[in-house]
Amino acid sequence: MGAVMPRLTCALGPDSAGDLLAGIIGGASDALDLAVYEVGPSYAGPLAAAASRGVRVRLLVDGHAGANAASARLLAGCGAEVRVWARRPAEAHWKLLVAGDATLAVGSGNLIARDALAACARAALEAAWGEADPPPAAWAGAVAEVPAVGVPRPAVAALEVDVDPGALELVTGGRVVAALLAARLGGVRHRALVTVPYVHPHVIAVAGLLRALAAAAGRGADVRLLLGGVPDPADLAAVRGLGLAARVMDPARSTTGHAKGAVLDGAAIAGSANWSGAGLGANLEAALAADDPAAAGYFAAAFERDWAASG
Repeated sequence: MGAVMPRLTCALGPDSAGDLLAGIIGGASDALDLAVYEVGPSYAGPLAAAASRGVRVRLLVDGHAGANAASARLLAGCGAEVRVWARRPAEAHWKLLVAGDATLAVGSGNLIARDALAACARAALEAAWGEADPPPAAWAGAVAEVPAVGVPRPAVAALEVDVDPGALELVTGGRVVAALLAARLGGVRHRALVTVPYVHPHVIAVAGLLRALAAAAGRGADVRLLLGGVPDPADLAAVRGLGLAARVMDPARSTTGHAKGAVLDGAAIAGSANWSGAGLGANLEAALAADDPAAAGYFAAAFERDWAASG
């Protein structure tokens, strides 16, 4: 019998990624391990329900309070375990969810079912879990706030494809994410469509990625950079000084620009790392690369829609 093909699910947030994540949490029967920067009430409630029905729930969050404080208090009362990463200046900025032994969620909605990757993610989480602390006492009186998040219309459905086992690559750690991006950009021949909230060109790792984008453009590739927020004028000037096409997302016409991803030829990369000194440095970050034309096409189409609505 042949090996079971991993199932890759690509989704956009807030279009369909939230429903997929809620489905994973709601369908968990044995264990849920999560390492995320922040958890709000919309996810703390389902996690608490999972813990109450006997699922072992462990949540590792960053050391800033915000929504984390109220969510930690809610989960602690339901039997879930919560730990806090307070090893400053590094932040626990990754977005990882492991359900059972074979389901993994990475970044902004890429979900895969493959034992080796899930085990890799859980091992990274275990290492950080051992260095984290219980929630601080100051979080005890926190009140959860529900952010106003809009949903695009029409919302784009998720894409599910069976992929070759060798087509998926998971990396953890800001520096390792930077190395993955640099290696992939070095081989680009046709397109490099990058979406990040912002770029800090003065950071060595970021400057290297921008030069790699410029080199790809010099080889004739379609290279474009879509920024999620209004950049510092000096940063934008540095990007355009390299000859790179760049636009800024308009939240009135598209989604909030929080995504960190890229379409590089026939591969899609989704992850948690910002193009900053911390994001590509000491932070706890994660990225999943999928060498699959369908996945690349799905995210390229999303990029084109946002590019057209940007200025």
